[in-house]
Amino acid sequence: MKSKIVAVLVIVGLLIFCGTLWAAETKVSFQLHHVGTYRGEVCGVGDFNNDKKLDIVALPYLYLAPDFNPRKICEIQGEVDDEGKGYRWDFMNAPLDVDGDGLLDVATASWFGKKAEWLKNPGNAEGLWPLTLIEENGNYECGEAWDLDGDGKAFEILPAVLHTIWYESAVLPDGKRGMVKHVISEKQMTFGVGCGDINGDKRPDVLRPEAWFEAPADPRKDEWKEHPLGIGGKEEGKADHTAQILVYDVNNDGIPDIVSSIAHDYGIFWYQQVRDGENSTWKRHMIDNTWSQPHSLFLADMDNDGDLDLVAGKRFMAHNGGDPGAFEPLGVYWYELDRQANPTWTKHVISYDQGIGSGLNMVVVDLDGDGDQDVVVTGKWGGPAWFENKLK
Repeated sequence: MKSKIVAVLVIVGLLIFCGTLWAAETKVSFQLHHVGTYRGEVCGVGDFNNDKKLDIVALPYLYLAPDFNPRKICEIQGEVDDEGKGYRWDFMNAPLDVDGDGLLDVATASWFGKKAEWLKNPGNAEGLWPLTLIEENGNYECGEAWDLDGDGKAFEILPAVLHTIWYESAVLPDGKRGMVKHVISEKQMTFGVGCGDINGDKRPDVLRPEAWFEAPADPRKDEWKEHPLGIGGKEEGKADHTAQILVYDVNNDGIPDIVSSIAHDYGIFWYQQVRDGENSTWKRHMIDNTWSQPHSLFLADMDNDGDLDLVAGKRFMAHNGGDPGAFEPLGVYWYELDRQANPTWTKHVISYDQGIGSGLNMVVVDLDGDGDQDVVVTGKWGGPAWFENKLK
């Protein structure tokens, strides 16, 4: 009897050892899927036909899963040539049910059009989607859906414009549902915007390169308190044009930090928040400075280890070739975070020198529903494309 027990324990031990070894050797890898060839710079992901499959929108096309065949839903102004020079007037594709009919619509905006609009999803009806003006508010660089009111749902739109504002779906004076504007600050600021709880009060704050705005109890009616910040510059402490500004406790000390980049030069950083009473200072740490134009960032758990990693991609011809390193190879990367007191970021290649980068945004989501995070990108190189995470 004793020998049988010993044998069972040995087998169990071997199974545990093999399982640990397998887990340690498991690598995240990706399979590339080309979806389209359109030279646009923004994309979004959502279930647009309520079939419980995630679709891709990269205007003027909607790509319905699982085949991702293109369906043209709008017209886009502007032109991009075969070298990637020029611009399409489409700098935001944010899925959101604006009119409350149970179908995802698309909020869009552009730098050159100087206005924000939304496209109504007509369901099974053929033809182009009806377009409604939200407002004209100068140059829009990009914009995405965030959780601005702290209800746990990313149902609000935070655009990158000179003033600090946000939109939400609400009832308009005419009784219909549409997009309502809320002003955080009328002060003009550098392009770059983000959202996250900076001070640990469970409220989503809003960040710009030169300031962060502390969310009040009522984000719709109360005043947002401005605090100094200086990120995105080539010199530490200086503000300049950033990509998405992300909030995460990188070193696991219980205090939220910031992750962002220099959008039109070299440099991806995390900024450690150091508190002195109610005041904060920010210590900059390098993540990577080996490639330029990291204009789109996303935090997601790429290896299913419980913490968030960073995904980033090189924008193609952001200023028609005028940025440092503009003609260096395109790439998309993920940085594996070892979250500790002195955190490290290990760079992994998703794509390098395949002619694929990412434009003004990217989406990291479980596109195929298999339990791991996939990466959706597009750009003036001609997309969209998605990278299937083969972890599962």
